[in-house]
Amino acid sequence: MLRFTLTLGTLGILWTSGYVAQAQENAMSIGLRFQQETCYDTGGSVGKNIGYGARVPEFKTYDGAPAAKLPAAAAGDLSVDNAIHRRKSIRTYADMPVSLNQLTRLLIAADGITQVDSRIAHRSIPSAGALNPLEVYVAVSQVSGLDSGLYHFKVMDTSLELVKPGPVSAKLQAAALGQESVGNAPLALVITARFDRTTRKYADRGYRYVYMEVGGAMQSVYLQATALGLGTVAVGAFEDAKVNELLGLDGRTESALLILPVGYPAD
Repeated sequence: MLRFTLTLGTLGILWTSGYVAQAQENAMSIGLRFQQETCYDTGGSVGKNIGYGARVPEFKTYDGAPAAKLPAAAAGDLSVDNAIHRRKSIRTYADMPVSLNQLTRLLIAADGITQVDSRIAHRSIPSAGALNPLEVYVAVSQVSGLDSGLYHFKVMDTSLELVKPGPVSAKLQAAALGQESVGNAPLALVITARFDRTTRKYADRGYRYVYMEVGGAMQSVYLQATALGLGTVAVGAFEDAKVNELLGLDGRTESALLILPVGYPAD
């Protein structure tokens, strides 16, 4: 729960867990600056710090990494309306493994290829300019048919690439400020963004689009988890540098944005 306290010229935020945000000395916070400097007007982008880059490959792969092909995923029976009404955040999970089929459907919901035509491979998440900046990693603890480890979802052929063998859930939980849902879940999806896929076309405005897209991925995972009889919770509070280090990311061109632990609800 957040409690907001307003003072003259500053905004102090008190988090009841004991973490206290530093007061802003500058009347224009970084959030407000971000909002203003990524605006468009009739002259184009308002921000002056604009840099367009070279095209970034759409599909990320780990050359030489062991890969496991995921099974084909059939559509479920639960309607979208029912999934929306039943959707809620689940923070405690039963000591039960998730199946490989369930994981496949969660990954496709997060950012999988849903159909291919002569022009493009369409994803489950709308993306500005069809640039698809999101990547999905999986911290596996209890998934039938998979060893514990950190995997990368290889979208182009619906497979998992092993990035780090062995248990990683405890490290991910520690980086997520000790939140038990992250460490106790059978698996946790970590959604990252390769920002320069989008900013090379839209410059700083592209950051807005990336954050919109990760929100779409979050809701899609929530609804798919609900349809599968599973639960999840969106975890946005974590130490960015530690999660990025665990995933092997530089935090600039690619950075972690969201953690989604998934499992059977404990009750």
